[in-house]
Amino acid sequence: MDTNQPVGATETSGSKKLIIGIVVVLVIIFGGYFYFQNRTSQSVSTEPIKLGFVGPLTGDAAVYGETEKNTINLALQEINTGNELNRKLEVIYEDGKCNGKDAVTAAQKLINVDKVKIILGGFCSAETLGVAPLAEENKVILFSSFSSSPAITNAGDYIFRNSPSDADVARADAEFIVAQGVKTIAIITENTDYSQGVRGVMRRVFEQGGMTVNDEIFNSGEKDFRTILVKVKSFNPQAIYINVGTSPAIVGVIVKQIRELNMGNTKIFSNYLASNADILSVNSQAMERLVYSDFKDVTEFVGKLLEKYKAEFKKDPAHVLAMAARYDSVYIIKNAIKQCNGDSSDCIKKYLYNMPEYNGTFGKYRLDSNGDILLSGDFIIHKEIKNGKPVIIR
Repeated sequence: MDTNQPVGATETSGSKKLIIGIVVVLVIIFGGYFYFQNRTSQSVSTEPIKLGFVGPLTGDAAVYGETEKNTINLALQEINTGNELNRKLEVIYEDGKCNGKDAVTAAQKLINVDKVKIILGGFCSAETLGVAPLAEENKVILFSSFSSSPAITNAGDYIFRNSPSDADVARADAEFIVAQGVKTIAIITENTDYSQGVRGVMRRVFEQGGMTVNDEIFNSGEKDFRTILVKVKSFNPQAIYINVGTSPAIVGVIVKQIRELNMGNTKIFSNYLASNADILSVNSQAMERLVYSDFKDVTEFVGKLLEKYKAEFKKDPAHVLAMAARYDSVYIIKNAIKQCNGDSSDCIKKYLYNMPEYNGTFGKYRLDSNGDILLSGDFIIHKEIKNGKPVIIR
């Protein structure tokens, strides 16, 4: 023992060593904790971000679901190759079959099992309206690129679309027909959310224009329309509007059966589903003089995208605008994920509502306070089949 050391010095030295030892241990513990937390965070941040898809992959409307799926894959290939997000985007595809019931089943799986925060879809309005309450409840972004029912405008805060509303399309169709001087018309409507939305708008415009309307409704999947058409023939309308909502093939079947009933002087109109080239294969002669609405020709704007699509899939898309809008939507979601540094649905929702004007494949637009697209200019045109080919008449 050092007799020259002050009393208590040994105790003080020991206390300092104890404190230093405790500090060192704490540094090691917390340093290790943050090190492993950082490694875990880095590990999670490099995992792919999974998106969901709900659309018709089987059934009459599958041609459109196929176009959407192909387009999404094309966009993802570009995005993932560019590695702009430092994370891959992956999509889990589920079949909504163009109806609410199957779309809800598909969305439940995506939300509850796959834990996605973003769903691309639906394509059909019935799919989007069916899934919307589920998406709202779970705070999942639902982004449609073709559903056009007016009801989608008020479907929820997490529901968005970059396609025009039926209200706009139906009004344009009805006003066009009124302008042709038609006084009596029969509307043959498929019993779908989309078609019923169109029917309501068109009836109002027709009745306001002083027209007499015969109203007929058929269920999806029907192939024989002769009973309905016999009733329509007895009404002797100047025009018929074929208001389908699922398959372009139905337009061809109905037109052919109208011709077989010798209603030769009756003008026949339909909606944008008639723009599918496949309906001409049903009976090109019967399709002569069919007039239908379509979205403005965006081929000029989507030329490069269309070339990519054809080169990759060796076929045309079922609808050019469907391809263009879905392609845009994937890139819009990519921009949102980049801005939010992840797939936080609340952050992405805020981004979409405040999205700067997007220079898309078919024009510049943004989304309004209802999540609907805001486009400028006349977007609806009308075409007539002449000599087996569609010709723009307005």
